Amino acid sequence: MNYSKIFLSTLLFLLGSFGHWYIMYWQFKSPKWITSFYPYLLALACTFLWIKASEYGVQGFNGSMWSNRFLFFVTGVIVGSILYPIHFGQTFTLKVVIQLVLALLIIVVSIW
Repeated sequence: MNYSKIFLSTLLFLLGSFGHWYIMYWQFKSPKWITSFYPYLLALACTFLWIKASEYGVQGFNGSMWSNRFLFFVTGVIVGSILYPIHFGQTFTLKVVIQLVLALLIIVVSIW
């Protein structure tokens, strides 16, 4: 396992996930957002970030596609847990906390 590549992959997945969150959910704050060209440009940037993140992640996990896929999933969950409360005031419930803990355990198992 190459932890530096896994770390770089995680950072790139996180950056792409932040962009993706805004692409998908900012339309509920600003309805004109989705009709502008900005989310589409952002989608191109996020796609590039995710392609590079996958390259580094699969290398870091010694060829494991599954570990890389779970890393991609979990980074999206983490980003949502940050941005939903900030922009929409949706608080953490016990159900959400349990889901976050399970998501983090997926990564721990992948790295372990």
